Amino acid sequence: MRQLLTNIFRERFYLVIKHSITGIICLLRGITNSGINVFISPRAKIKGGNRIRLGDNVLIERDVMLIAGEPNSFIEIGNGTWLFYHCLLSTSGGWIKIGSNCTVNSFAVLYGHGGLEIGNGVRISAHVVIVPMNHIYKNREIPIYMQGEIRKGIKIEDDVWIGAGAKILDGVKIGRGSVIGAGAVVTKDIPPYTIAVGVPARVIKKRGSK
Repeated sequence: MRQLLTNIFRERFYLVIKHSITGIICLLRGITNSGINVFISPRAKIKGGNRIRLGDNVLIERDVMLIAGEPNSFIEIGNGTWLFYHCLLSTSGGWIKIGSNCTVNSFAVLYGHGGLEIGNGVRISAHVVIVPMNHIYKNREIPIYMQGEIRKGIKIEDDVWIGAGAKILDGVKIGRGSVIGAGAVVTKDIPPYTIAVGVPARVIKKRGSK
């Protein structure tokens, strides 16, 4: 019994220490809401840490940039999600929510203008760009930058794989289990469990079909 109690105490002590170390690391970067076993590279760049929420076992590699600069913006990253070096997440007046067990690979750029929701188990390859916003440009007499923006938002459901260099544009929903081919430009909704390629992206077949 004494040995059992000793082992329980030791395990809880190590857990408290581990959580404390993670908390200190996050607090030093201004992040006040984080889980346990979080790794943030000293070379990562964080802005608006008090508006960033990290789950357990999150990895943030060197030269990643997390920017949540506006008062009503936030970035939320789920358990077990990894952000690889040189990727950028910027709320740009909106918000970004990434689920659990996702990967965002090198040089990917994710904006949050009109809201970006990413489900669980999503694979985002290198150099992907996701932009939930469009400029208004109808009036030729007014400079584009003065005509405002349309912000509909983007939703990417669970178990999606987005190939290298793909572009996801505002107002689209990518259905669960879909695959977006490398270099594709997604301008409209993609049904679940389909494969879409091209510019603009079009569905060529369902997953599992010949």
